[in-house]
Amino acid sequence: MRRRVRNILPFTAGDRVLRFSGKKRSPSPAGSSGIHGTEDEDELHRSLGRIAANWSLTEIASGLVLMGLVGTPDETLARAVVAGQRVENVWETIESLLSAYGDATAEELAAFRAWRRSANKYRRRRNEAIHSAWSLTSERGGPAAWDVMSQKAKRGARADLFPGGVPELEELARDIAACEEELGHIHAGVLAKMEERDQGGTR
Repeated sequence: MRRRVRNILPFTAGDRVLRFSGKKRSPSPAGSSGIHGTEDEDELHRSLGRIAANWSLTEIASGLVLMGLVGTPDETLARAVVAGQRVENVWETIESLLSAYGDATAEELAAFRAWRRSANKYRRRRNEAIHSAWSLTSERGGPAAWDVMSQKAKRGARADLFPGGVPELEELARDIAACEEELGHIHAGVLAKMEERDQGGTR
């Protein structure tokens, strides 16, 4: 008999694992989150979806920056270099290439390094939001994130990673969106420098 996840995750009594099965759902029974249980789940899933979608845009934008730095007019070749890399590797390669261009991209390099520090913080928080198991707690009735699979969780499951609940998740989604927009500005500066370099080489 297949064991159910809710029976092996280390949640306190009364908590229940949240899952979206696609089936029609009825309001949560009293004792877990009351008549607002279904609404709470929907808000949570929407917030997690916004975080996931905004972070995907950040990863795409990171790849586009690297493609611009590869320095080839062949888009297929540039995409082959970038595609499939972890975003941390993409950032490392971007920083290496900007460093290699020396003074020509010193301003963009400084901006990218500062951006990367912020992006790493959002990456870690995004991972915690997306890869945690979520439940509705019996104490507050609101959503709670449980980290049971990360490196940090090897020392023990971590509970309540987002004590602010849905509002905290919404704030994270907005911060990630702003982070991606800032990378767009850096990308524009990089493209301008690459264009200047190419024009200088053809003179």
